[in-house]
Amino acid sequence: MPALMLGSLVLGCSHPSPQAETKKMNILFIGVEDWNADAIGCYGNPLVKTPNVDRLASKGVQFTRAYCQGTVCNPSRASLTTGLRPDATGIYGNPQNFDDYIDGDQPFLAGMLKQLGAYTAQTGKLMHKWRHSYNVINQFDQIEMEKPFAGKSGVVIDQEPARGPFTGLEKYKESITNLLPPIPERNWTWVPDPLHDSILVALEREKMDRLAAGEPDSWPLRRPFQQYHAEMIGDDGFSPEHTEDGIVTRLGIRMIEDFAREKKQFFLSVGLYAPHTPLLVPGQYLQLYDTALIQVSPATRDKDRGVPDIAVRNGNNYDIFNGMYPQFAPTVERQKLAIAATYAISSFIDDQIGLLLQALEDNGIADNTIVILWADHGFHLGEHGCWSKFTLFEQSTRVPLLVYVPGAKGNGTASSAIVELVDLLPTMCELWGIEQDERFEGLSFVPLLEDPGKEWKKAAFTIVPAPLNGRSVRTKNFRYAEYHKSMTLLPEEKPLATELYDLGNDPWEQVNLAGNPDYAGIEQEHRELLYGGWQKALPFHLPQSN
Repeated sequence: MPALMLGSLVLGCSHPSPQAETKKMNILFIGVEDWNADAIGCYGNPLVKTPNVDRLASKGVQFTRAYCQGTVCNPSRASLTTGLRPDATGIYGNPQNFDDYIDGDQPFLAGMLKQLGAYTAQTGKLMHKWRHSYNVINQFDQIEMEKPFAGKSGVVIDQEPARGPFTGLEKYKESITNLLPPIPERNWTWVPDPLHDSILVALEREKMDRLAAGEPDSWPLRRPFQQYHAEMIGDDGFSPEHTEDGIVTRLGIRMIEDFAREKKQFFLSVGLYAPHTPLLVPGQYLQLYDTALIQVSPATRDKDRGVPDIAVRNGNNYDIFNGMYPQFAPTVERQKLAIAATYAISSFIDDQIGLLLQALEDNGIADNTIVILWADHGFHLGEHGCWSKFTLFEQSTRVPLLVYVPGAKGNGTASSAIVELVDLLPTMCELWGIEQDERFEGLSFVPLLEDPGKEWKKAAFTIVPAPLNGRSVRTKNFRYAEYHKSMTLLPEEKPLATELYDLGNDPWEQVNLAGNPDYAGIEQEHRELLYGGWQKALPFHLPQSN
């Protein structure tokens, strides 16, 4: 497989009948972590090179207003895999364990989609933490990971003796790394820079010593290593095929080859870990971007008008530029490096997606496979002084979403309809002719795949967890948000802060209109929508709740 595929072929040129039976098609479900839609060519970035994703957008339906339900991994992924929103799952933040909130009787992606006999498989990341997801893990027929866990050799699922092993097929017992060229000898553990690596080694050793001494594994214990690691930017020292995502991709390709040979209908989820921090990527991708051409965000904090401090995390970034290490201050030069690295990772991700799509072609199943590409949430690149996720601004809530259904009438069109990640499972159920679970809180957007301009939802709903405890409703032109003492939304409780932005005239959300008498009617309308919930935002042609 070529190491760099920029501009490679993706998807077929044939056009199946629009009456093609989607319930007999395969589904390739590609998830990306922390991907800012603005760092993708087809979403309007003239610098970033993502030809494979751009071509997928031109073949399928590109959703330009797709939103997540939570702006960190756990609540977002819990919603998209269950069709339930955070208030229904009870999962608002990353520290919560999926198993403590979701049992095996609740709707879950793998169990729902295998009802008609299709084979369900996964490689890479889907859940926030697999070891906290045993209640649903056995619903997959096959899970393959990219590295050994728990002292096991080969490519196996993380196991926990108290819970018992994963009982599905672990077909690729030998490590796939044995099938790749050997990794060149190296004298570093995490990053090629000797100074940075030595500090990371020391921080990790200190953590392990304290754990051995009986300290509980907690965020304060892990934070020094993780927050230092998050600041790393640049060359990861690997060739693309030896990176975590490179191996995940090649596992996915291997499964595609097997499924095609066995003529097996499949749902295959391939979860990529990048561009999550640290912003490290094989050096050949960094060479694609000249930092002299990179512009830092114009939406600086000093230009904000009435934007509450809580909305910008009180100036505390989630990981990169976290303020713990003065040598990593967000100077203009370092911000440009971070943006260039993000673009480079986007190009690297694009190549992995291109390899997966090429595998569909090479195995003769591209015209019988639905492709869905999504990200769990966005990623700030300096807007309002924010980096990474964990806000309710557009850069954190909006996600790339591309859907290619062979034969769909809407293919080749961009849709500005508001959709949400919680809609994905209901959509896949409809595509496969599976009865919708009555507990679903998402809405199948299959009609938009036939008519992308169809009148659709009024709004999308997103939460940001403690300590912000924020809730947002995004309509066509406005976003309204409230922040409270807890995640419980009580109409009689005065919010700690309120936001209203006119994104039609203020796309960077820098002028807070909440409390402006000229917008009092719009503010009240959006507040009622926020408190009324998702059912009040259903399309006009569907039943509304009372």
